[in-house]
Amino acid sequence: MRHINAEAGLPQECSAGASQEEEEEEEDEKDVCSSPVKDLEGEETISLEPVHFLQCHSKGNNRDDFKTQLWACVFEPPLDCGTRKDPVVSSSRTAATCGGDSVCLVDCETGIVLKKYKVAGEEFFTVTWTTLTMVTSDGRKKRHNVLAAAGRRGIVKLIHVAADYCYGEIKAHKKPIATACFSPITETHLFTASYDKKICVWDIGVPDCDYNFKERQLMVLETIATPLRIALVPSCPDRYLVAGCEQGCFAWDIRLDEKQQKNRPHEVEFQFPDDQGNETSSHRVDGLAFLNEDIVVSKSSKTGSINLWSWSRTFKEQGKGSRRTVQAVILAELEWSSTDLPYLTLSTCPTEEYVFCGDEKGSVWLYDLSNHLSALSATREDRATKRIGPSQVLKWPELKANGEPLTDVLVNNVVADPSFTYLVALTDVNIAAIWKKA
Repeated sequence: MRHINAEAGLPQECSAGASQEEEEEEEDEKDVCSSPVKDLEGEETISLEPVHFLQCHSKGNNRDDFKTQLWACVFEPPLDCGTRKDPVVSSSRTAATCGGDSVCLVDCETGIVLKKYKVAGEEFFTVTWTTLTMVTSDGRKKRHNVLAAAGRRGIVKLIHVAADYCYGEIKAHKKPIATACFSPITETHLFTASYDKKICVWDIGVPDCDYNFKERQLMVLETIATPLRIALVPSCPDRYLVAGCEQGCFAWDIRLDEKQQKNRPHEVEFQFPDDQGNETSSHRVDGLAFLNEDIVVSKSSKTGSINLWSWSRTFKEQGKGSRRTVQAVILAELEWSSTDLPYLTLSTCPTEEYVFCGDEKGSVWLYDLSNHLSALSATREDRATKRIGPSQVLKWPELKANGEPLTDVLVNNVVADPSFTYLVALTDVNIAAIWKKA
């Protein structure tokens, strides 16, 4: 693994922690020159220091691997956070990242890879956390974090992180799994979205002291195109799921009701304006997340912009019916890159009211919406014309690999911890970049 300290501008070596299947090799150093934060809106900006640039997903620990793409990052929920519903208390400095044949657990403060899990021949696309209450061999109940990872093989790997043990797998789909997430209110319920055009809902159960467990498929949500991003609606996470797909954005009723069928088509298809101002539902939605209980952030029906829209108003004002098509009530647009490259996804930090999205030039766009949300919620227009520019753009620093500048970097994903202390950017050149709020 390669590790550099960007804050000081000087390279330094840092060995990785224990790997489940093999120890990582120490590798050579890289030079870096950090770029300052750019203030675009004239507002007060936060100070973010680049602290680590890690090359920890290399295929075969190859020091020259700058081709492995990194796809997903999720921060671990602390076990002693009291209630999991308090995202600020639930902040953590440990993040799980995935790409290539490996999943890494990274300490964002030190830059040390704490654990690494590898599966030969796999390509991981998604990781997600849950916290299960397990019973120990002496009968005591204890809460443990479990990590689910999945990708090209369509198999979900379940990892008990504290024990450094992959205790089971679920053969969830026959085609690759694009993304997955756990329910925030039912800790054993897992949603897996696959290239087989299905979103499956599983109860993964709780393993006993010998790690015996039994999964159960609860329902299958049928899609008309490959689901790329999924999100449970925060105000009713046991009732509705929204998915951004290759050809549109949809919502499903996910209530566990015996009267409803196990295999379910979508209930709603959302329409958005295209570049010509016409309503369209046949477009790729490769970014989707909730900013709060009502505001949805999605892209990319319109070049160079990200939509902010109201879940409640979109759903409420269109009446009821089966498999209906409705126009999204758009509150504002965020100005973004004009690239037409797909799969550069976005994320949100609800507690700090931020949106993040990377671009095709290695930059990270940050949108501080704390001064906009009240006005946006009060607007009564169904097609708002308000455009909001980024509050800051973090430029990709001048990294060198084997003495040559590392350019042409795509930022596939950007994720902050719930308290926005750390910001992690995942790239298509096998580098995870970490910034820390100063």
